[in-house]
Amino acid sequence: MEQTSLSPFQMFCVVTCFVVGTTFIMLPNATIADAKQFGWLVHVWGVVFGLLVGMLWIYISGKHPGLTLVQILNRVFGKYAGGAISVCYIVFFIQIAAWVTRNISDYMHVTMMPRTPPTVFHLMTLGVCAYAAVKGIRSISLVSLFVVPYISVSFWLPYTVMLNEWEWRNFHIPNDFHFWPVLAETRYALGFPFLETVACMMIFPMVRSKLKASVLGGTAFGGIQIALSIFFAIGILGVYRSSHLLYPKYTIFREMEFSSFFEHLESIISINVLLVVFVKLSVIYYFAVTAICQVFSVQNRALVAVPLLGIISAYSLLFSNIAENAVWIHDYLFIYYVPFGIGFPVLILLFTWLRKGRGERAS
Repeated sequence: MEQTSLSPFQMFCVVTCFVVGTTFIMLPNATIADAKQFGWLVHVWGVVFGLLVGMLWIYISGKHPGLTLVQILNRVFGKYAGGAISVCYIVFFIQIAAWVTRNISDYMHVTMMPRTPPTVFHLMTLGVCAYAAVKGIRSISLVSLFVVPYISVSFWLPYTVMLNEWEWRNFHIPNDFHFWPVLAETRYALGFPFLETVACMMIFPMVRSKLKASVLGGTAFGGIQIALSIFFAIGILGVYRSSHLLYPKYTIFREMEFSSFFEHLESIISINVLLVVFVKLSVIYYFAVTAICQVFSVQNRALVAVPLLGIISAYSLLFSNIAENAVWIHDYLFIYYVPFGIGFPVLILLFTWLRKGRGERAS
């Protein structure tokens, strides 16, 4: 494990960027399409779910102080079973990195640079993230200290210009709200991004104090930002238009008018928002590299980070288009994430209790 420490605020900013990440890009139109004017509520109960599973992971980490997720698995399940589960988590981290990479390239390709091949975005993005992973989590966290306050201002301040387009009647269209059917239809918003944050257990031991407050605070702050962004999208664009736009946020920024002096504000804001995505990708890239180094006893992170660039770039081409990616997220993502975010952690907790009970009886 990297010999460094993170302050509670650094951890808070890392978790915030990890939660927000590509959620701003991928989920608004889907949750509005499925829950209509109640789309923002989907992310409110998503925050509650994220806090509950976050408390589970923090509790497990407290039972195994000073150990990362991979090290906990090896300690609880043994060298071979723990190693096998660790490899599953490595694949999980690589998959998240590949999907985030694809989301970035799709967004840039559709909105700003349609003639640029997606592979160019992949290699440019992953090159930066590979360098960040080699430099270490402290360097990434220091970037997040700048990104979170800056983005909070640069993203929300322009919304005040669009308040003259606000329509409260967008929240009063004829549509009955049924909690359980809506929850079942939008379960993907629980997995993405809240079950992904189990990966942050790789750096829990680096936070020397206030781990619970920093992790849960970052989860809540990031989730509330997502809910507010969808609330604003409904109020400004309406349910029908928001649900039929690929990137509602981009449209809101594109239609802003400060004066004739400011043009193409959407490109400036989009680049700012992408800073958060870059932090998330750098963090998950670092987790994948660190997990591989710990499982296979590799000392030099660069030996893992550089080849991983090509693997993630190739894996990001798994979906042939944005529609296939959206279908996967809607239908299968939550089911796929449950074993990693809930299943294995619960097994860790059960085996920990069993071993503790046996130790007490033996003594």
